[in-house]
Amino acid sequence: MARVSASKKENPRLLERKLADGRTSLYFEYYLGYKKVFDEESGKEKIKHNRKQETLNLYLFANPRTKKDRKHNTETLKLARSIRQKREDEITANRLQIQDKNKARINFLDYCDRFLAGYPNKDIRIVKYSIRYFKAFVAKEKGLDYILPNEITELVVIKFKVYLEASLNGETPHNYFTKFKKICRSALEEGYPVDPRVLNLKNSRKEGLKKDILLPDEIQKLASAKCNNKEVKRAFLFCLNTGLRFCDAEVLTWRQVDESRISVTQSKTQEKVFIDLNSNAVKILGERGDGAESVFNLPSFTTCLLQLKSWTKKAKIDKNITWHSARHSFAVNLLIHKNDIKTVSSLLGHTGLKHTEKYTRVVDGMKKTAVNSLPEIEI
Repeated sequence: MARVSASKKENPRLLERKLADGRTSLYFEYYLGYKKVFDEESGKEKIKHNRKQETLNLYLFANPRTKKDRKHNTETLKLARSIRQKREDEITANRLQIQDKNKARINFLDYCDRFLAGYPNKDIRIVKYSIRYFKAFVAKEKGLDYILPNEITELVVIKFKVYLEASLNGETPHNYFTKFKKICRSALEEGYPVDPRVLNLKNSRKEGLKKDILLPDEIQKLASAKCNNKEVKRAFLFCLNTGLRFCDAEVLTWRQVDESRISVTQSKTQEKVFIDLNSNAVKILGERGDGAESVFNLPSFTTCLLQLKSWTKKAKIDKNITWHSARHSFAVNLLIHKNDIKTVSSLLGHTGLKHTEKYTRVVDGMKKTAVNSLPEIEI
């Protein structure tokens, strides 16, 4: 099994304790210095070392028999070592408060907001909405906008996962739950008493494509219908013809556009993609602006979704269309018109064909539906 090996120079030291049920419990031992005390029996001064222990609520299988058990031990030990290093860094910076009661009393929702404020990556929108849905979940479960760190238990987080899956479609629940686990990991490493079993919860990605697709005749309906915000209409139609995500269209500048194509470093994957512009996309762009100027002057993402919902209703399209439907529609329509999967994958900026294959399954399903729609005949 994965072994705990603690150096005497480390502070705290990561140690293990065997339990009666056969598991091994991990804990920290802090060395907090020493003092000299007078021993009345011997009449001499003695050195008294000051040590404290911190239970981690992390456990290893003493005799792992399966691959799953061994993986659990490796990941748990890795987490414990990561927390240990964090504690040592805090001691070095004179910031550690052992058994900090304040960390047990804070509103975990406030911690989530602080995490969001300091989040450095470009997928911050996913973190933002993950927190927003967790706040809605807490309000629904507790009737309060307050939850303690020690209330972030395995059971509560499982309920939150179910809540996400019931509220959202496609890969969105998976993406939001992944970010929430990241918040929990950060809190745990900073010494907040979150249940560490949360980090071991599985978060399988649902197969298939759940968002609705706009076919060419529906795209024409949309183009012909009035949208209350012209910039939303321009941007969404452009995404339908290029496969851009909202986050990439939102920050697209004229510097990235030449006469025949655009170059985009995708926010999600950091992959640089060159996309040729068809006549529709060129027409949508219109008159060229200055280099650093945004191509689309869009309102907030929430406002864009509201405008999109109203617009599709006016176009009499009875489908659940989100902004990401534009990207999915772009891919499916390319495959319908016999473009090969490698070309489509390249245009979408996918790092492999696995992500693109879900679109081929949609096309295959549409073909099957079309064949089954033929009327029965008596033979």
